[in-house]
Amino acid sequence: MKTMPSLLAPAGGMRTLETALRFGADAVYLGATQYGLRAQAQNFDEAQLARAVELAHAQGAQVHLTLNIFAFDGDLPGMVRTAQMAQALGVDTAIISDLGAIARIRREVPQLAIHVSTQASTTNSESARVYKALGASRVVLAREMTLEQIERMARELGDEIELESFIHGAACMSYSGRCMLSSYLNGRSANRGACSQPCRWTYALMERTRPGEYMPIEEGERGTAILSARDICMMEHLPRLMESGVRCFKVEGRMKNELYIGTVIGSYRRAMDAYARDPAGYQADEALRSSLRAELDKVSHRAYDTGFYFGQPQVCGEAVGTEQAAEYMGWVQEVSGGVALVEMKNRFFVGDALETVTPRGSKTLVVEDIVIDATGEHVGVVNVPGQLVRVPCGTKLAKGDMLRGPVRNRK
Repeated sequence: MKTMPSLLAPAGGMRTLETALRFGADAVYLGATQYGLRAQAQNFDEAQLARAVELAHAQGAQVHLTLNIFAFDGDLPGMVRTAQMAQALGVDTAIISDLGAIARIRREVPQLAIHVSTQASTTNSESARVYKALGASRVVLAREMTLEQIERMARELGDEIELESFIHGAACMSYSGRCMLSSYLNGRSANRGACSQPCRWTYALMERTRPGEYMPIEEGERGTAILSARDICMMEHLPRLMESGVRCFKVEGRMKNELYIGTVIGSYRRAMDAYARDPAGYQADEALRSSLRAELDKVSHRAYDTGFYFGQPQVCGEAVGTEQAAEYMGWVQEVSGGVALVEMKNRFFVGDALETVTPRGSKTLVVEDIVIDATGEHVGVVNVPGQLVRVPCGTKLAKGDMLRGPVRNRK
């Protein structure tokens, strides 16, 4: 087997960063307050970035900072200052898409490693070598490549430069995320980090001479979203990915919450480790593989497919809305004496059989009692999001674990 790939997790804020590290990420990628492509995420100011580096390095993980907007001349000095700040704080890598920004940051901040963003649309070994010559140590491949093309490229490059590929999460309907739709419709540029995701909106067809007569193009019970791509899920093809020569598996999701991050990162971590220990045993263990794949259905997602890994993705119009097989019930702030202090997310009841979400996997936890933390009142149901309650848990939970349960009608 080739070198064990690393697992790279998104971190939109401090809690998701801590979750990613706790659930097994080898590295996290995150944004500063400017110059990244997720302006709507919480992101990290200088003090938070310093703390993120401290937490990650304490666990042997790396921090990658996104500086991947399409830059104008006026952006470059600020990008350099941000890179200098990041390097001084101990950030391991800058993820950059703009060719000029790569050259300038490499020249003025030479100690900071550079990874080339997927926005650069790298699809061949010669392009990768050009970026290598500019000082990059890794390229994040365009999402439009097939697995066969990636394998061929990895063989061609050998150890010249590392390859990274997205294996899970939302995919853009435009080539390598280069989209003008948001900018055109409401002045928020996706290439500057402000995408409003109009590809997810509901659309209909109207004939020019029949204004107001909307004809569905492909209608489901929740409407039509002809531009909305399915989410990528490569869990079922993990063995081949592990042998592909890709050095880093990347999960999308800097706008996702900690339950999503913990579930997805934890599932891929356990799968990767099981395969690394015993490749044949992992492939023969259908129960394990099925359980890990089922975990990914429990978080909010659009219909899954394999992106371009095996040819054209399935049609966009089928990815209408999101689905999930479980709901986020609570986040554990602390555990003392077998009782968990839980920050409530959605209502749950005494008698509910909830699932624990931990780095070790999930177990069933029957809610025997709910005590409002502020008043000590014993209640049968907790209904207020954000309320702190105490729940008996024995040894099943620890700080940073989560609870999930059945999806309920909230009307």
